[in-house]
Amino acid sequence: MLTYKEFKEKCPKLDLSEGIFLSLQRRIKRRIDFLTFERIDDNDLNLQKRVNEVIIDILNELYFSDIGFLKDNESDSSFNIKAETVGEYKIEYASANTLSSDKKDGLMASLIDERIREAFVHTGLMYRGIYEN
Repeated sequence: MLTYKEFKEKCPKLDLSEGIFLSLQRRIKRRIDFLTFERIDDNDLNLQKRVNEVIIDILNELYFSDIGFLKDNESDSSFNIKAETVGEYKIEYASANTLSSDKKDGLMASLIDERIREAFVHTGLMYRGIYEN
């Protein structure tokens, strides 16, 4: 299993705290287990390497995506503008420049699922039935 120290060595530009890393890692690992019907053996080094690579890829994409799932844009007020007033002139925008948290969660979940499917679809682990290694 990928540790925080290994993650920081491989991805020094990602500014994630250990708590957020561990939370996202558990979420991704649970989803991998769900989609592969818990067939990933912890003793299989090749599969563990693939799991670690998928986790790193997902975290990179979540951090560096245009949507900025893991960046705190809430503190920058320019991202939350719904209306502006300058003197007697006022402009109202049709919608705020941010996504709702529900929409962000949905996009994050679909991105995680998509990356897991890309990594494991041809391994035979994502199909119901008997898996013989």
